[in-house]
Amino acid sequence: MMNNLDRWLDVSSNFNIFIGVITCIGIVSIVIYTLFLNKIGKKDEYSLQIRLNVTNKMFISLIILFTLFVFLVPNNMLHYKQIIYMCFALTVLVGAVSAAYYYIRDFKN
Repeated sequence: MMNNLDRWLDVSSNFNIFIGVITCIGIVSIVIYTLFLNKIGKKDEYSLQIRLNVTNKMFISLIILFTLFVFLVPNNMLHYKQIIYMCFALTVLVGAVSAAYYYIRDFKN
């Protein structure tokens, strides 16, 4: 599976599409993450607990993705840096989704 992805990324247009999509996902996720955490605020203990829950989910997803990376990516893969970049973008996406979930669940009545 990863060898097929590596061969697919060897083509220049596919490589640019992959990097562009992952970058867009990462930037949009960072904006959403920042927006919802600013709406939640930093004032009280409950907001701090929500921030810690979001950070915990991001950390757990990063650990899971890196573990999958170690076990699934072969040694001779050429484009491993792009897979690591994808792991970071997906981690921020998890943070954005969980921040939006907590905001809608607790603050949007």
